[in-house]
Amino acid sequence: MTKIALVDEYGAYLHVKDGRFRLKVGNNVKWEASPMELDSIVFTVDGVSISASSIILAASYGIDLVFVKGSKPIARLLPAKYGSTMLTWLDQLKKAYDDNEACRLASLFIDGKIHNQRMVIYEYAYKARASGKRIVELDNTVEQLKALQSSLDKCTNVNEVLNVEAHAANVYWKAVALLIPKQIGFEHRLTKQRITSGIEPDPFNIALNIGYAILRKEVWRAVFLAGLNPYLGFLHKERSGRMSLVLDLMEEFRAYCVDRPLIALARQNPDIVLKVKDEGNAKEEVLKAVINRMKSSEDMISIIVNQARLLAKHIRGTDTYKPFKSRW
Repeated sequence: MTKIALVDEYGAYLHVKDGRFRLKVGNNVKWEASPMELDSIVFTVDGVSISASSIILAASYGIDLVFVKGSKPIARLLPAKYGSTMLTWLDQLKKAYDDNEACRLASLFIDGKIHNQRMVIYEYAYKARASGKRIVELDNTVEQLKALQSSLDKCTNVNEVLNVEAHAANVYWKAVALLIPKQIGFEHRLTKQRITSGIEPDPFNIALNIGYAILRKEVWRAVFLAGLNPYLGFLHKERSGRMSLVLDLMEEFRAYCVDRPLIALARQNPDIVLKVKDEGNAKEEVLKAVINRMKSSEDMISIIVNQARLLAKHIRGTDTYKPFKSRW
């Protein structure tokens, strides 16, 4: 099990006392730990100090020193003798190049994604039926997504998983278009590639991109804290500069953390979404909607971190990965 110690208070000082790490803030000792108890020490604020003896002790025991600012990983000091992180990276590399294991994990990521997309549409289909105004297209979408989710069991390689994901995305975004007020002009999801090719994105696509950027930072942080290599994925293959594993793990959180609150925002306050391209205040409202969702009673930020840690355990062979699936 990965053991992480946090340095998260301004004015903290990490030093070594009698062969043990000791964190002090002023005259108060916040925690002590033997180097045998730790895999990594994570610094989440600046304005802290660390002694040279702490760095040497961490290096001697293969402990990672990690620096995070907000939700963005900044740096990691790796010792000359790699500890559990490098062992995890090696296991991750083996599984990434094992076609069966890559297909298995890719299927799990997309299983979670399609389930959560289905729950988004199901919510509105249910409300429509309850109000006596059934929307047949939404009911049909729920069934189609359910069938596509089940078809993942038959996939034998990552390309087949990607084909299922693409079909599900097509079905899902058509249904989302029915839910978004017409004046916003959303017809389908525009990928980054389509936007860079010269197509002008509508306001809802812009809002989605803002939301996904927030989510990406949180997943990046979680992957970093779990000791995984962010560039080595299973669903998204490696490419220079692309954090493939971050994109993998993001999939199961997109609909719940971003799509759902932004659909609600567009329906309740379409004027805010319409202004998202030109007004800073509108962008702040989009940010607020997504952040509030992730800091809801379920504490999605902690769930994302736990999912990354579960994935690390799966990769090391000590647990079995299960995707995040919303109950509603």
